[in-house]
Amino acid sequence: MENAVKIQLKAQEANSKEKQLITGKRTGKMMLDKLERDVTQGYIPATFAVLQLKQMVKMFTETLKNIEEMAKDELTGTDYYQHGDYKITYKQGSRAVDYSGCEEIEVLEAHLKGCKQKLKAALEGVEKGVTQVQPGHSFVDSDGEILKLPKWKYNKSSIVLTKV
Repeated sequence: MENAVKIQLKAQEANSKEKQLITGKRTGKMMLDKLERDVTQGYIPATFAVLQLKQMVKMFTETLKNIEEMAKDELTGTDYYQHGDYKITYKQGSRAVDYSGCEEIEVLEAHLKGCKQKLKAALEGVEKGVTQVQPGHSFVDSDGEILKLPKWKYNKSSIVLTKV
């Protein structure tokens, strides 16, 4: 832990450029509320609105990515930056252990990968009618061993934006 004294950055009275940004944010919120009403009331198709919003999200994300490093630099050595009821804090990335080069772990991971591939192939074989399901949602592998079949898990469905 660092023993350095942390300071809190609080926004001063907003300058004209900052006031323009705040006004733009409020205008954007009003536009989003109106868009949601228009879609709900049937004036705009939901698919068209989603397409437009997803494009805007991409633009917002790109802009945020472009300026976030500068904000991290400004926050370094501080506790947080606050403006009104909101504050942002710089959080250091988490630590993780890198096992690359640890032969024992690499062997075990390779074995695990092979086991997963065999079980997935058996599950796919059930769909194709090649693998016979035994009682207890099991199957007999090529070595005659009775193994439990995995189950399919589905991720959340989504609508994807692509440029054509």
